[in-house]
Amino acid sequence: MPSPLRCRTIAAVIIGTALLVACGNEDQPAPEPAKPRLVRTLTLGGANAGAWQEFPGKVEAAKVAVLAFRVSGELAELSALEGEEVKRDQSVALLDDKDQRIRLRARQAEYEQAFGDFERGQSLINSGGISRSDFQRLEATASTAKSSLEGAERDLDATQLRAPFDGFIAVRHVENFEEISALEPIYTLQDVSTLSVKVDVPESVMIRARRDEDVKVSAFFDAIPERRFPLALNEVATRASDGTNTFEVTFEFPNTQDFNILPGMSVTVRLETPRMASAPGVLMVPPRAVLADEKGPFAFVAVPEDNGAATVTQRRVVIGRLTGAGLEVLSGLSVGDRLITAGMSKLHNGLAVRLEQDMPQ
Repeated sequence: MPSPLRCRTIAAVIIGTALLVACGNEDQPAPEPAKPRLVRTLTLGGANAGAWQEFPGKVEAAKVAVLAFRVSGELAELSALEGEEVKRDQSVALLDDKDQRIRLRARQAEYEQAFGDFERGQSLINSGGISRSDFQRLEATASTAKSSLEGAERDLDATQLRAPFDGFIAVRHVENFEEISALEPIYTLQDVSTLSVKVDVPESVMIRARRDEDVKVSAFFDAIPERRFPLALNEVATRASDGTNTFEVTFEFPNTQDFNILPGMSVTVRLETPRMASAPGVLMVPPRAVLADEKGPFAFVAVPEDNGAATVTQRRVVIGRLTGAGLEVLSGLSVGDRLITAGMSKLHNGLAVRLEQDMPQ
């Protein structure tokens, strides 16, 4: 049986430990409340606002060139870096030109010899000092020597690689001082002052297309959904791609200084025509924004509040046809509603949310 003194010591230790734990809990700050969920919304417009079709696309430079030397040799200088802006005719790379200069001097000497023989033959042909066939051989030799000299001059000039147009160096394919073969890629040059967008349009859309139809085409990016970029038609493939039965359509738009839009970025292209317009009172919404349960289809709407937040409200809807322009909603939604278009499975009535930048419609 423990002594009374030992019992008092154990009790003091237990009480002290409890006090330390209590004091430690008092010093810890209370956890901050979680921020409301961020949701993406689409402000619904009128019937004509939904008269569109969307296609995924990819941004490309309107003008692209792979720069390469026409002759082989050892790289002596790579003066342009990736991402650097270059001007037309600017030198961007050099080859060691020693071999070309030696060859040029040899061709120059051969030409001077052949041309001298040709001139002497001219002075002798009229006096009968040389036959007509010998003179023609001298003339042919001089002509061949001149062509060889011009080729050597072009080869020497080809040891300097120049930009064919204003643009930016997109890719540098080699390192300096490497041995380069003729036509081996050195740089990829892109002119991004004008950008192109290529989309694959299904045959179901192409077969209904009309050449004289007034089509409004624009593009937008997920990162800047509030900005629309009008597109101009450039070319249309008249043959379907193998396997997918889609037709490649290319649009163009001028680049902007407001955003850093580069080739390779994903973009959404929207086509709007009067023929796609819905009947009055019918709204077109993205099909993914409408869910269904045992009671039928429904959608979530964000009701904005004064503090910048919003409250989720479930709306029962009556839907119509699923078309290329979207899903028809006959009732349950109104023009101006902030329709939630993503993350609906985690929402419920009365949930407080934050509003992400509105998608364009």
